[in-house]
Amino acid sequence: MKQGSKMSQVGSPNNKLIDTLLLKQKSPSQYVIQSPCVSPKLMDMGKGVQHSKNTSIDLSKLTSLMKQQKVKQVDEGQMSQLIAKARAIAISAKTPQGPIHMRNDSAQVRKENKDREVISPKISEVKQIVKGTFTFEYVIGIGGFGKVWKVKRVAQQYAMKEMSKALVITKKSVHSVMNERMLLSQLKHTFLINMYYAFQDRENLYLVMDYMCGGDLRFHIGRMRRFNEEQTKFFVASIFIGLDYLHTNNIIHRDIKPENLVLDEKGFVHITDLGIARIMKPENSNDTSGTPGYMGKQINLVSQLAPEVMCRQNHTFAVDYYALGVIAYEFMLGRRPYVGRSRQEIRDQILARQVQIRASEIPANWSVEAIDFVNRLLQRKPASRLGFNGSYEIKLHPWFKNFPWSKLQNRELSAPFIPNPSDDNFDQRQIVIEDEENSELITQNMQLLRDPNVQQQFIESLCL
Repeated sequence: MKQGSKMSQVGSPNNKLIDTLLLKQKSPSQYVIQSPCVSPKLMDMGKGVQHSKNTSIDLSKLTSLMKQQKVKQVDEGQMSQLIAKARAIAISAKTPQGPIHMRNDSAQVRKENKDREVISPKISEVKQIVKGTFTFEYVIGIGGFGKVWKVKRVAQQYAMKEMSKALVITKKSVHSVMNERMLLSQLKHTFLINMYYAFQDRENLYLVMDYMCGGDLRFHIGRMRRFNEEQTKFFVASIFIGLDYLHTNNIIHRDIKPENLVLDEKGFVHITDLGIARIMKPENSNDTSGTPGYMGKQINLVSQLAPEVMCRQNHTFAVDYYALGVIAYEFMLGRRPYVGRSRQEIRDQILARQVQIRASEIPANWSVEAIDFVNRLLQRKPASRLGFNGSYEIKLHPWFKNFPWSKLQNRELSAPFIPNPSDDNFDQRQIVIEDEENSELITQNMQLLRDPNVQQQFIESLCL
């Protein structure tokens, strides 16, 4: 069959496109040229760009090259040579749309491109923060959504909270996780665990925070069984300073407990886990999350002495002071004021009686002022609770008479309890047990992440 003089002699996809270009039926930017080594079915049809095996080529480069060499007819061999030359031009030049980027099609790079992490500019000005930016050392804790790692970046140590998106979705906790990220991006204080980076990949969310080597107070109370009065006062005062900062910023923590109180190497306490913290508002009766035995024990003595939170009552900063009283009670006596196998059992106990430390229960070497302080924090009626009218009530209580608050704030005091620097300060056995439970749930629910809408809600929330 006779063909026109300007037409190529080989009917490959590339030559058909060159024929069209030479006939000027369409502009170059409307076509994609295939490399001979790339299947037409697998080619990326990006507008105005030819994706070969190793690089992207702007069609204007190939068209210009053809004009320069006065190409009228091309066969497959000539086409390969033209593409090779155009590729060389693309590597060293810039198009009007910007630089041409090399594309390495190795399996590892394709995976990295697929799982690209996102970092919010509100957290850090440093760009390209990804999981691989950090050196992972070992797991130091397990949370409801995944692991907490000790990591290092350059010479700085951090704690990295790795949260499985599958677990977050399964437990219907997207709002709580993103709420924590949002609050941490706006807070910074000596007695908080502060956040430095937030990013994500396809399977996990990551929060990079202060690393504290001293372990949490749940670990230490488990070992010590109880603390003396001097140690307890120091812990309570440190927690109070952190809470006062949160309250000043109109935030109720709502989950103060030993597991969320972490010691640094010098024995100072830092508050962590703002997942269920909330901005204070008059109507918050539906915000019912919390840990039974701590925040879940607050009750409002209105008619039937129903717990403030567990019975869906509006609540204030006083719920955090109640939890502070529960901690002080446990540190003093080695047990919690209310115990039970379920939230309902704890709730029933709270409704049945008001816990008070009796004279016969006072440990040796504890002052009556300390007993009064704890009893007043544990009042079921919020209006009767110490701190209900303001944080000044805590500082003015006789137990803290002449206490050096400014020195504590400035970390000029020596802590009466120093964690052992040679210990891990965490329970490795518990980490293994909880990690196995999380891993099983993650495996069962990983298919949820295939839904683009699921991924999008994480991206939108993280970039707020």
